[in-house]
Amino acid sequence: MISTLLFRFLELPFLLSVPALAARPTIVPIGQSNNINSLTSTTTSFSGISNKVSAKTTPTYPISNSTSNTTLPACQAIQYAFPSGTGGNTTRAAAVKEAYQYAFDAYVQYAWGYDELQPLSQTGTNDWYGWGVTVVDGLDTAIAMNLTDAVSKMLGWIQTVDFTTTPDGAPEMFDVTIRYLGGLLSSYDMLTSGQFYNDYDADQIEALLTQAKSLADKLAYGFLTPSGMSAVNVDFTTNSPVEGTYTAPNGVTYNSTNTASAGSFLIEWYRLATLTGNTTYRTLVDTGEQLLVNPSPAPVYPGLVGTQYDTTSGAMLNSAGGWHSEVDSFLEYLIKSYHYQADNITTGYADFWLSAANSTIEHIALHPYGFDNLTFISALDEVGALTYAMDDYSCFSGGNFLLGCKVLGVDSLCDLGVAAADGCHQTYNTTTTGLGSLYWGWYDSANNSYPPDSTVDFDNGYRRNAEANGFFNVNGDEVYASFPESIESWFYAYRITGDQRWADYVWEVFESINETARNSIAFATVNNVDMPWGGSQSNSLDSFFFAEVLKYLYLTFTDPTTLDLGQWVFNTESHPVQVQCNPGV
Repeated sequence: MISTLLFRFLELPFLLSVPALAARPTIVPIGQSNNINSLTSTTTSFSGISNKVSAKTTPTYPISNSTSNTTLPACQAIQYAFPSGTGGNTTRAAAVKEAYQYAFDAYVQYAWGYDELQPLSQTGTNDWYGWGVTVVDGLDTAIAMNLTDAVSKMLGWIQTVDFTTTPDGAPEMFDVTIRYLGGLLSSYDMLTSGQFYNDYDADQIEALLTQAKSLADKLAYGFLTPSGMSAVNVDFTTNSPVEGTYTAPNGVTYNSTNTASAGSFLIEWYRLATLTGNTTYRTLVDTGEQLLVNPSPAPVYPGLVGTQYDTTSGAMLNSAGGWHSEVDSFLEYLIKSYHYQADNITTGYADFWLSAANSTIEHIALHPYGFDNLTFISALDEVGALTYAMDDYSCFSGGNFLLGCKVLGVDSLCDLGVAAADGCHQTYNTTTTGLGSLYWGWYDSANNSYPPDSTVDFDNGYRRNAEANGFFNVNGDEVYASFPESIESWFYAYRITGDQRWADYVWEVFESINETARNSIAFATVNNVDMPWGGSQSNSLDSFFFAEVLKYLYLTFTDPTTLDLGQWVFNTESHPVQVQCNPGV
């Protein structure tokens, strides 16, 4: 049971007077229908709206959830106009739904109430604070699939959880936000939207929002750093941030956080502010975000910030830019927050996102040697040099460029999105299993070399793989651990372009998952994508298999009006919340 004596952060206004939260942006709503016309060019910025923030003003956020839809702007047409009754595939959707039920039944039998199932040992493990992350993370997928028995069981569990305490150490701000907070808010939004079956216990539905507030009120202490940027963890016992550290290229060690962790709060905390009418939730996340989008020192290429920030001063600590892990969802949320609700602050975020997209086109969207029609998005190293390498996490970028293309009306971004999504498909389509690895590299198109490490130039295996396919999988990183990012981009590509090949790519991956990751219990991690049947499996089934992989698979094949991209925006864990728009206009 949740204690009625809980010391609630957001009921204590004096805590908000600390210096860390002194700089609070002023929000001026703008009509989202005006966003395309406000562009001065396809690669620079929005006209007439500064992305600079006044440091000493009081925020006044528009709270629209409690008002009539008639006060909201019309929803944008993001998706391809599928003729009524087309765009889905009921046979394929049913197969994905069966896979969810199969895995969920195993979780119930062997690990109910634990965070995740260990499928090979048929046991449960509490690796995410013991609150049942598979339940919270996977609930909205079950809602979308209309798995009513599973939804009822999950709602009953969530109502009993005490999200204000854990025996498992200081919770991590990033994953708890995207998995737990995002899952609670998404499920609440879906069940109260009128678009999904919701004949469940009304108290259990309302508990989703109540629990989200309880959890957020504890996480809020993680923002009490000198800069106002989130710490890596937060101690629920002492109600204090727990800092991470990073040793920069200059040899100095700083209290720090990685950029993705610090910059992936906007969707969840904005939605919570809207649903509750408590603008403090948004204030907390906008404060730190301003440091990320006004980086000091400046990155090597505009918008492509490094992977680490100093949580004391707010300074950027390296130049390892790109769309890869430790940066990825920071960039992802910039355009998505603007899609959620357009105002002068989120317009600044979209402006920064555009600068990153433009820098990508000019500097890091590369063609491997001998493959001029193939595009990969290179990461930069700590000093901002090209690495000629990419991780699977970067593969979300294709879908993000496509979404930005439609939200902003910039056609060249669709071209970039399609190229990025196709590049990631190459890393799946050419392996033994049809699944992609964690990490791959390629040779420079200009001189057929691998500049970061000349020894790779003489590696016969790498060289021959690159000659055949345009890339080589990096030794030791051939694992497929339920990575959703490529599937995510192909889902966006299908919903936005209507091109059937993207849906076929998604189906091919589903078949590969069934061939290699499925076993007699559930699904598991595949250890080597370039060995028959994946070589072997590891004893893990991550919650995001339910939240992301199976959701993107299912949404590709169900009726495309389900979770329409013009009306819903997905967090980085594939939890959709309602865009602040009126679908009836």
